Amino acid sequence: MTFFFHYFILNHLSRKISRRRRRRGRRSLRPVSQSTKEPSSSASAACTTIMDLPGPILIDILSRLPFKSILVSRCICTTWRILVSDPLFASMHCARAPTLELLLHPKGVGCPSATLHWVDLDCIFKTAPPDDRNEQRKTKLNSKFYLPLPGCNIERKCLKVNTSSRRSSFMDYYGIVNSCNGLLCLSKPIYNDPHIICNPVTGEYISIPKSEEDVMFCGPVIPGFGYCRRSNKYKVLRLVCRPENMFQTMAEVYTVGTASWRSIGCAPFDLGLFTTYLNGVVHWVSDTANGPAVIVAFDFEEEQFSVISLPPHFGETHKEKENLHNMNMGVLGGCLSVCDVTFWDHFDIWVMKEYGDPTSWTKEHVICAHSGCHHRPIKFLENGDILMIYNKVELVAYSPVEGYFRYLKIDGVLAVFEAITHVPSFVPLADAVAGDHLNVQTIKASCSEGESSEGTETLFLVEQGKPRSASKSTSFWPVVDGE
Repeated sequence: MTFFFHYFILNHLSRKISRRRRRRGRRSLRPVSQSTKEPSSSASAACTTIMDLPGPILIDILSRLPFKSILVSRCICTTWRILVSDPLFASMHCARAPTLELLLHPKGVGCPSATLHWVDLDCIFKTAPPDDRNEQRKTKLNSKFYLPLPGCNIERKCLKVNTSSRRSSFMDYYGIVNSCNGLLCLSKPIYNDPHIICNPVTGEYISIPKSEEDVMFCGPVIPGFGYCRRSNKYKVLRLVCRPENMFQTMAEVYTVGTASWRSIGCAPFDLGLFTTYLNGVVHWVSDTANGPAVIVAFDFEEEQFSVISLPPHFGETHKEKENLHNMNMGVLGGCLSVCDVTFWDHFDIWVMKEYGDPTSWTKEHVICAHSGCHHRPIKFLENGDILMIYNKVELVAYSPVEGYFRYLKIDGVLAVFEAITHVPSFVPLADAVAGDHLNVQTIKASCSEGESSEGTETLFLVEQGKPRSASKSTSFWPVVDGE
């Protein structure tokens, strides 16, 4: 499909050049004898090009392109942008199970941001690393998307809050709860209360309604966002403590498109660590002082809580409770995963092969590293490498076969970074979310390669020297299944 895309672009550009030459020729005065030697414009116009194909066929071709090519194509000309914005394209692209993309979000009190930077993983990691240890390779992240800002009537000009006009505050920006089917749930900066559902690719968002009790939280809110396949509805969950019962956590649910929140009773566990969404269920690691560490799951379809056991060795006496805050949970290869960093000299990556079956926990990798708590696995790359973020400032690709690490420092903004795995969706928000109480608003999102005039925030990935050999910096220990 890449070949057809490049042919598509060259064909379009050649037609533009031909039209300009014909217009220029009509304006110039040339001898009749000279003009008769040139082919007539009617003969040139008779040539059939790919742009002469019916619209549905062109949309079918575009929907098969990689995400990067789609971003480029919708910024080349008006015709292609209209085709990519067509509902038929959105449904075709969604039906073809688009790949899991990576977004970087600068965050922190000192440098908050409303910008999401897309990382072209294929371009970066399919390129061989530098041969010389002193060589430096710098890759600019050109494609950006934008989030809405609290308290703004969102327009493109509002997205320049982080310029030199005034000092930005973390109060100016939303936090990201989790991603689901191409949508992001955003939360308010103070209590972490969910407030916005946003599609960063289409640049649309809707606000979650408030309730009269929203100003009476006793402590931070624990939010989650998910999709119900049977009912085809999106729901938002929040776990809150109210002043009337400060020692009891209440669970409240909002069905997107309705008018208000509703209570579903008490939450059975103290939650709050490592929000992870998978297949209609949001997960946390419990933070109960007196009980064992477990994974607590909330099914959005059934609106029920359940418990999933952690890998068996998490009950061992050598694991201190405070160390559990340094572990992390996520999704790898479509499976629930846990990265255990409670050892001092290595970290383990566990994967639940059969969801809900505690006996299917499998130790996939044991990686020696004295700073294991700073590594968070993100996804498996196509070549089998494990993509991680290190210390919130570097991307790392670890090769279990070769036994080495490639470190790419995130440069350009003095901040820590949140790595978000996200399946992009071109489905309009009004079509994705049904309901009688929807007010879809628009953010003008930047999509183009090299379109950097919308803000001063620019990120680079910097790779310095050769990959770090496992024999020098880390080592890979083969694992026997069932260990």
